[in-house]
Amino acid sequence: MTQSSHLLRQILVKIAALQSQGRKSLAVFDLDSTLFDVSPRLQQILMDFAAFPLHKKLFADQIQHFKNIRTERKDWGIKNALERAGLDKHHPEFLAAVRDFWIERFFSNEYLQFDLPYDGAVEYVTKVANLGADVVYLTGRDVQRMGAGSALILKKWGFPLDDIQTQLVLKPHKDLDDAEFKTNWFASLPTNKFTDIWFFENEPVNILHLREQLPHVNIIFFESTHAGKAMPPEDIPAILHFLMGDD
Repeated sequence: MTQSSHLLRQILVKIAALQSQGRKSLAVFDLDSTLFDVSPRLQQILMDFAAFPLHKKLFADQIQHFKNIRTERKDWGIKNALERAGLDKHHPEFLAAVRDFWIERFFSNEYLQFDLPYDGAVEYVTKVANLGADVVYLTGRDVQRMGAGSALILKKWGFPLDDIQTQLVLKPHKDLDDAEFKTNWFASLPTNKFTDIWFFENEPVNILHLREQLPHVNIIFFESTHAGKAMPPEDIPAILHFLMGDD
């Protein structure tokens, strides 16, 4: 059994024990790069950029490199994929066009259909809910641009979402800072409702902000990718997947 699997099982055991004692627990999961691998979404956006007739005309030389583009789990944004394909920083107009195209589509309902759950994610969240814990999907996505698509993709892949025991929480406005939004949400929870709270998150900035304000929350760092603006604390537990068995 891997370290990730062992930790995941420990959490399930604790949830079950609390439930048997009539005490409540809460498991909170981020979406992008925690439950979902967003690299297929990035890949599709880049392919659609290359297929756009105007882009073929304006950036013919650069578009030729797109046959070599492959996004990877560790990619944050489009920079690494473009560089691996041989597209460097010497074409500012092209890079600006790609970035604008990416931002408009990455933060939209339309492209969420290309996200794929990480290994074991659906099964694990379902186990957590079946043991009686409340489940919240707490995301930096905003309601207006990504609300409908987020709910749809969770249900498509079989994640529990009944708006009672299992809920989706998005930012009400896109301009809100992710770290502040998530920390404020945790701070708004009713005092003493939950004996234990777990938060699964891939972004160190959010982790550090929450930890400073609310140290009682048990944080699990999901090692996928992040913005690189901070490093996760070395003393918090980390997982690479949501698989429960030997792998």
